[in-house]
Order: sequence, then structure tokens, then C-alpha cells
Amino acid sequence: MLVRSYKIAAPRSFENYIDDVILNKGEALIKIDKVAICKADLRYYIGNRDPRLLGLKYPLNLIHEAIGTVCKDEGKDFNVGDKVVFVPNIIPDSADFERLKKYNTPELGENYCSEALFASSNFDGFSKEYISYPKKNLLKLPEGVDNNILVFLELTSVAHAAYRRIKFKKGDAAAVWGDGNLGFIICSLLKAMGIENVIAVGKHMDKLERFPADKVFITGDPDIEKLSIDAAYECVGGDFAEAAIDEMINSVEIGGKLVLSGVSESKIPFNTRKILEKGISIYGITRSNVEDFKSAISLMKISEYSNNISKLILGEKVIGNIGDFSDTFEEESHNKNLGKYILDYKF
Repeated sequence: MLVRSYKIAAPRSFENYIDDVILNKGEALIKIDKVAICKADLRYYIGNRDPRLLGLKYPLNLIHEAIGTVCKDEGKDFNVGDKVVFVPNIIPDSADFERLKKYNTPELGENYCSEALFASSNFDGFSKEYISYPKKNLLKLPEGVDNNILVFLELTSVAHAAYRRIKFKKGDAAAVWGDGNLGFIICSLLKAMGIENVIAVGKHMDKLERFPADKVFITGDPDIEKLSIDAAYECVGGDFAEAAIDEMINSVEIGGKLVLSGVSESKIPFNTRKILEKGISIYGITRSNVEDFKSAISLMKISEYSNNISKLILGEKVIGNIGDFSDTFEEESHNKNLGKYILDYKF
């Protein structure tokens, strides 16, 4: 089956491709309906990665936040017309599962398998009309939730992967550094999980005031270090991660825990003396797995949570051709607002 496909071939340059989609065993044919652009997609679009790496990656189908409709499933695990979300982190059947057992713990999850494939990174993403996709990486969407909100299932799953790294006790306080989409979603998730004291720290008060947090602070406020913070989440990344992580180290309690989820292309120095003095534990998280998506679906059924997520929808962009697709990427590359556009595929 020949399908239309948009691939990034050079910085800020998409090209039309015609892909031959073959329905393999264990897969279902899915029409891709709605997607959203991630910061990782924008790094490929802008070319903000090592040039040698980009040379190996291009041409590539971007997008890993997507939902779609089942068109064909010969195994009958899904019905034609079922609405599904794509889990972009794929463990191939050829993976060394004996070796994988070492890493497939409840804390880590199988996404740290060295043979894992990730859509829009080392595996083609969802910038195409149709895709044949492993059924083990498809989950039915919940009914009664707007599809535009459900596009945020992938980010919700990543937030859940960050949340489950910490074993919270009653009365613990959690703080989130970063006033972007992931920071907002982690705050929303923490509140949905019953964390009573959630603090948000960022650079823009107009964004922070929209966060479902109990307290908000502008980074650099001396009162932050007076708080009793048991766990802190870093959602900053980039050049500003160093200052954020330093403030987190200074602010968490003795024995506190840090979860790093922002991506930085450069090396970030840590204040190791303070880490040792306070006995701080540090965790890294970027991706999620099928179980995180199942938890994300459960969260979306909670009206308070899904209503919070709806605030991140800036609007909808109908994608009828490659020009629409490229224009939306360019617009998102300049977007400084809290939230993102949902892309509605009509090509």
C-alpha cells in the first residue's frame, strides 16, 4: 500500500515521499488522525543536534505524539474503526529478552533496552497517512474524552514515568522546575495522584499562574530555599538546566530526590559537594512504556485532569499538504506560549 509521507531531509526542509506500507505479522494498519509536535521534533527541524548525528538521521519521519484509527487487523485484536494511541517506544521481537530482564524492573521499565526503537528518533515517526504498527504498542482510547486532549497521552505517560520513580509518603512536598508543557503536566499529574503540596518554579509568572500548583515562584526567589521540598522534577533542559538543577540541589531537604527529564545538548556541571552533603538521589527519565500509557489513559478519564490538559491546546491546524506541515513546524519553532497546536491530518 502506497502512502504519502513527509520527511525532514535537512534543517527546515521537508520533502514528499511515497512509502510502501506492508502489514506485517503482529501489526495493525492505522490511519493517523491527530498529532502534536514535540521539542525533540523541533531540534531535528531546526538542526539543533550534532551535524554528524543529523547526517545519519535524515531523511526521517518526525512526530511521536499521535492517535489514529484502526483500518485493518488480521489478528482481530482490534476492530476496524477503533481509536488508538501509539506507544512510540518499541521493543523489537528480535531483542535479547534474557539480557532485557536485567533492566526490565518496575522502576526502569523496558524502555532502557539498548535495542529499543523510538518513533521519530531511530525509527520513522508519524508524519504520514497510514502506518503498519506493532499491536503490542497500540492501546484503545477512552471514550468520552476529546481527541485533541488525548493527543497529550504521550506527554502524560512521560510525566507518569517521572512520577513513579519517587515513592511518596503522606505529607511529602514536590516541586517542579520549568514552566513549559511537561512541567504543567507533571504538576497536573501530581495533584491527580493526591500530592497535597505541589510547587512550581519557572521564569514566567504569566505561565506559572496557570499551573495547577499550590505555590508558584520565579526562579531565583530566596524563599524557594526556605521551603521543605522532598522531591523535585527538572523540566527545563537546554542552556538553563544548569541553573535550575543547582537551585533544586540547594532547595531539597536532606535525603531529597531529584528527577531530571529535560534534554540538554551540552554537558551540565553539578554541585557534587552539596549532593554528597545532603545525601541527594538523582534519577533520569525521558521516555515511557506501555504501562505508563495505561496509567495515562486512566488519568484522562478523571475530568479534573483532562480539563487541566485541555488548557494546553492552543488551537487546531488542518494539515492538507506538505506546505501546511512545514508552516506549522515553523510556527511552533517560534512558539513561546504555554501549550501547543494539534495537527489534524487531512492529506
